[in-house]
Amino acid sequence: MVLGIVSFVIILVMSRLVYLSSPRLILKWYGCMDIPSGEFTKIYKILDHLAGTFSVERPEIHLFESSVPVIFTVGSKKRSHIVFSRRVMNLLGDDELEIIFARELARIKEGNVAQNTFVAMVAGIIASLSTIALWVAMLTGFGQEDDLIPKFIRFVVMGIVMLPCSLIVYVGASDLTSKADVEVVKVMKNKAVLSSALKRLHNDILLNSIEYFNPGHVHLYVINPVKVKSFFDIHLSFFDMKPDLAARLKAIAEVDADIRQEKLIRKRLDGVEV
Repeated sequence: MVLGIVSFVIILVMSRLVYLSSPRLILKWYGCMDIPSGEFTKIYKILDHLAGTFSVERPEIHLFESSVPVIFTVGSKKRSHIVFSRRVMNLLGDDELEIIFARELARIKEGNVAQNTFVAMVAGIIASLSTIALWVAMLTGFGQEDDLIPKFIRFVVMGIVMLPCSLIVYVGASDLTSKADVEVVKVMKNKAVLSSALKRLHNDILLNSIEYFNPGHVHLYVINPVKVKSFFDIHLSFFDMKPDLAARLKAIAEVDADIRQEKLIRKRLDGVEV
């Protein structure tokens, strides 16, 4: 019993340490760089304005090098960090960039950033075991990355780890993608710009994405860059958990109707004749 209690306490302490260090570890995971002074002055101005609009503390911003347009938020209950690739800056116009950052602040306002960060850390570590298996196979002389045996070994390990990893994401993460889309449109009053930005991100990822992104992080991204590219990647389909683009665009298009319906209901509740 004593050993059981000690083990339980150790697990709690380690879980707490992982929870507290998750934001910093994920920033290191993506190789985030210090942003040169003055390079993104307009981003800071946008965030200052949006922080007031959404009534949240201005998040810190971090840049990482990637040809894939990826943007997401990690953090704790006290501080949030928006991480984005340079491709996002090159791809989106100023209005689109503003509303995509606004969407991240809407996620911060939801209050689930710390929870999602912790889930991403745990699920990301588990998902990484398949990549580690590939490296071990290559280093022990089974061939190169595209050879059959290393790919098969990775495929087997993926089959073992991806199901529990996806369950952790499904159960533990708060990925209210469409809700965030709708909320930012209600606040920013510009659904055409958000629709345009989502289409641009989606199409660029669909056409140009060749980089590997950890499937344990999919709930963080605005658009999921994790794709099944061959039979050996079939397990990644477990992480296709976000609504498709058509469903998201439909929800955005219906925002005006939802607002009108809310006003009608409010008038009825207030006893005003409609």
